Amino acid sequence: MTDEKIFIDFQQGKIDSLYKYMYSKLILYASRCLGGEMSFMSEDCVQDAIFKAYQERDTFLSAAAFKSFLYVCVHNQSVSILRKQMAQENYLANREEEDFQNSLMEQEVLDLLFDSIRSLPEKHRRLFDLSFEQGLKNAEIAELLNVSESAVKKQKAGLIKMVREEMMRRTDKDFLGFLLLILLYE
Repeated sequence: MTDEKIFIDFQQGKIDSLYKYMYSKLILYASRCLGGEMSFMSEDCVQDAIFKAYQERDTFLSAAAFKSFLYVCVHNQSVSILRKQMAQENYLANREEEDFQNSLMEQEVLDLLFDSIRSLPEKHRRLFDLSFEQGLKNAEIAELLNVSESAVKKQKAGLIKMVREEMMRRTDKDFLGFLLLILLYE
């Protein structure tokens, strides 16, 4: 079947001859444009091109213009897909780098925190363990330590102050806000 006959059928709204004689050529062209990794998108490119051509079928003046339009649409759609893929890969690579840097910084701050806690007197380390590691409530801690609940609150406030001061002594930076974020999202 000639390009002219396919074009005439297409203008009349008959697309069978297009699919029978041109579709596989358009798929092959799209696959070459997209490359091996993205060739699975070839059919989407071709379907989009045919749909656009069908919408504008009354505007084509010749079979050559129609055929050219299809190939240009396939090419443009392929380029668009490749650009989106490249942008997505760049975004993911940047996110991985940011995630790595954030996790590294988080680990350094946590190491600093636990070093600071290890330097505390035994009484305060026990309070830290009961409150923050085991997650006991103030009333439960008070019962275990045989002290009042208000004493536990005061000791916890003192514990936090001591840890904060120790971390500031080691780094000259106040990490309390950052620590709170880490602990809240763990």
